[in-house]
Amino acid sequence: MKKLFFALICGCLICAATMTVQAQEGHTADSVFGKIALNDKENAEVRRYALTRITDQSVFKQIALNDKEDAEIRRFVLTRVTDQSVFKQIALDDKVGIELRRFTLTRITDQSVFKQIALDDKANTELRRFALTRITDQSEFKQIALNGKENAEFRRFALTRVTDQSVLSQIALNEKEDVELRKFALTRIK
Repeated sequence: MKKLFFALICGCLICAATMTVQAQEGHTADSVFGKIALNDKENAEVRRYALTRITDQSVFKQIALNDKEDAEIRRFVLTRVTDQSVFKQIALDDKVGIELRRFTLTRITDQSVFKQIALDDKANTELRRFALTRITDQSEFKQIALNGKENAEFRRFALTRVTDQSVLSQIALNEKEDVELRKFALTRIK
């Protein structure tokens, strides 16, 4: 019995030592791949391969938020990012290209980001339209539909999403500028 117990303990120690060595080797591999991913800007293929071999979110974040990075590499990295704050930062950055911003919006779950873009009348029209399709809060649709200074296209789209009969009535009764919007509101009143 003592021999069996001793053999079991030795086996556990050997297994733990093996796992420790494997973990250290994995850490070394992650470190090498991380360095290549962050620094080898001349060879996109090698970088992309290195990026597929790591899981270090800090490396992904550093590349994704670097506006001097190649757009394709950034987009590739964004497929591996799990941090919503990274997506939010890129989506709200006016200096980032529209394609990359739109891509991050497809990965965002935070409704506040969609609201911020949808309600910003100075934001890119395409991004606003996409953000409007992702909003679930009725109050945002109401705010846009009732705003007479808002772009007519956005008002109509918001009105298609409005379920509040009082908002539809208000537009049907008071809208003076956009007759089509008024007619549309009338068709939705129950």
